[in-house]
This record gives sequence, structure tokens and C-alpha cells, in this order.
Amino acid sequence: MIEDELEVKVQRVVKDPKLSLKRFSQYTVATENGKTRILKGCKYPSDYVPRYYELARKLVCDIFSANNGEHELYFETFKQQAVVFRHEAKAFPPKRDGYKNRIYSANGLDAIDAMSIHLSPILSRYTLNSNLTHRKDSITKNGVRIGAMADMLLYKDSGGTKVGFVKFNFTAKKLKEDEAKAALFVLKTFFEKQGVKLDLKSCFLVDVFAWRIYTAYNQPVTEKIVDKATIEIRDTWDLI
Repeated sequence: MIEDELEVKVQRVVKDPKLSLKRFSQYTVATENGKTRILKGCKYPSDYVPRYYELARKLVCDIFSANNGEHELYFETFKQQAVVFRHEAKAFPPKRDGYKNRIYSANGLDAIDAMSIHLSPILSRYTLNSNLTHRKDSITKNGVRIGAMADMLLYKDSGGTKVGFVKFNFTAKKLKEDEAKAALFVLKTFFEKQGVKLDLKSCFLVDVFAWRIYTAYNQPVTEKIVDKATIEIRDTWDLI
């Protein structure tokens, strides 16, 4: 007798509260239904993780890390690569990641180019290094683990003194101000716990498509919001 073999898909469950930086910052401004959707997505994650802007993110970090002073060439490179990505996308079916990553990244590079007047002062004042290999950076607050990877690190004194960071938000939906503040609070907390003394005016969150740059600063209200959110997540996690 031959038994039929059935493929059983096992739902992955994250035992302890764990959110990405983006999901946590979204949680702090979400409705009650929105909060539930976020927590369900984090506790029962899909095996599929779309990375629609990752090509753009990596290129921007690599180019800015050159620190060669020729900033106009940086943005010219972004415009040229956007054209290349759109051409490469034609080789992939429109619903596949190979297509979406290139099209979305091309749009992201065009938006970065449009922000050149806002980004050039940052490029002029600091030495920048890519930080994309540190994807596991995180903080734990009230039992909740939150991703805390900055995209770039900022230095002064020719790279001798770490003073800040840059995080790029490539999603087309404009960030809410409190959402940006929560993300910056998590990031600066991570570096402070590492013993790094930051200049809060040198800690940036770049909302690419909104053409807006937020800076970190000491604000007790934001700390209270983050504290409240993490306690709420911790107490709700097992009920989801």
C-alpha cells in the first residue's frame, strides 16, 4: 500500500515580541485595527520578504561612502542607474521581485536625485560610511526587540569621530512626524547603548519621496510614546 505524501506548510511563529524598525514606528501611529495587523504580521511572518528598494538603498550607500567630494557626480550616477534599472526590469515578469525591485529602485533613485539640494550639505559636513552589513542591530525595550540598523554612519575629524547616522525611508507613503520621531529615538538609543556620544543634529531620517529630512533630538514625549508602545506590544503579543 502506497500512502500519499502531503506537503504540510508549517506556520512560522515568533515566540518573543520582535518588530522591524519600520513596523514599530508604524505601530506608534496606527489605529487599533492597524496595530493588530502589524503584530499579526510580525508574530506570524511570511517566508516571502519583498525588498523593492534594496538596489537603490545599496547603491546610494555605496556611492555616498566614496567621500570624494564630487557630489554632482553622485546624483548624475543615480539618474543614469535609474535608467539602467528600468531597462533591466524588462527582462522580468511584472509581478516578480526582479522587476519590482528595479522599477521601485529606479523611482527611489530619481527621488534621491531630486533631494540633492537637501542632501549635499550632509555630504559636505561629514565622512559617510555604509552600515548595511549590520542588519541584526537592535534594541530591547520592555521585553520587545526592535530593529535598529542605520543605513549610514556619519563621522567628523576625517572619519575619526562617529557623531551620527542616516536612515533612508524609501516607501512612497509619506511618514507621519511622530512615526519618524519614534524611528529616530530607537536608532539613537541603539548607539547610546553602544557608548557612542551622538550629536543629535547629526542623526537623520530621510523621507525620500516626501523630500523631507528629520533630525533626532531629546524629547521626553517621544520616549513616553515608545515606552507605552513597547509595554502594549509585550502585553498583547501572546494574545495575538
